[in-house]
Amino acid sequence: MYIYADILVITNIYVDFLLIKSAQIMTHSPLRTGKACLGAVFGGLSALTIFIPKMSAAAMIAVKTLTAAAVIYLAFGYESRRLYFKRLFIFWLMSFIFAGVGTAASGMFGGKMFMSRNGVIYADFSAAALVITSIAAYACIAVYKSLSDCSEEGAAYTVTVSDNGKVVSFRAIADTGNTLKDGFTGKPVIVCGRSVMSELYGTIPDSGHFAEDYSPTGKTPDVKWRLIPYHTASGSGLIPIVCPRDICIKNDETGEIFSADACLGAASFENDPALLHPKILL
Repeated sequence: MYIYADILVITNIYVDFLLIKSAQIMTHSPLRTGKACLGAVFGGLSALTIFIPKMSAAAMIAVKTLTAAAVIYLAFGYESRRLYFKRLFIFWLMSFIFAGVGTAASGMFGGKMFMSRNGVIYADFSAAALVITSIAAYACIAVYKSLSDCSEEGAAYTVTVSDNGKVVSFRAIADTGNTLKDGFTGKPVIVCGRSVMSELYGTIPDSGHFAEDYSPTGKTPDVKWRLIPYHTASGSGLIPIVCPRDICIKNDETGEIFSADACLGAASFENDPALLHPKILL
């Protein structure tokens, strides 16, 4: 079986991008497309190790481990040891599944479509087969995402927000119905009471007195407010949001702590818990 370097690299870039997206979705991590592509390209180029002499099992594991670690770092960066190794584990797990399926298929087809060497799989796929397998892979990821999001419905959390030199904590519950996102950054919005927002930022702007550089207290000119539309069963309107510096979320039942890349939205309710979508949990 002939191995073409261009097909090898392009196919592995494609597969590594799917693996990175799997790690992102399964850990609910923020991910920039450019960084995901950078990690995928590095992983794709590492597939050229298929051309070197056959490595021992120990050497192959070491090379694959270092490659995976570099791919995750390039794609997601390093926020904390827990998050880094969680993403790395998911990436590894999905890689093993892909390698296992590829090796099994290689045996079934007598090596005519697949070849495995030094932990790298070369697949002689047609364009149609690649499209079909991609659709199947994304379908599996979508099903997992849907099930994992629904499993957290109604869970109780304590949210701690640090910004503007202050720290505020408040109660929140998971609600998959809160699909509110900031159209500018794409970040999900945690909807909380206006009093919570006031503790952090002072007076909250409304749609009648609003500007991008609004500074209600005169002491926080760097606070950037935006108005975004919302729609609920009881009506629709505009809600002021801001993106705080740091958000920490604790599961009240398990004690597990997450970081979140999200915005805060000031709602009219005061005594009810805030609402967050489970997918913002990392």
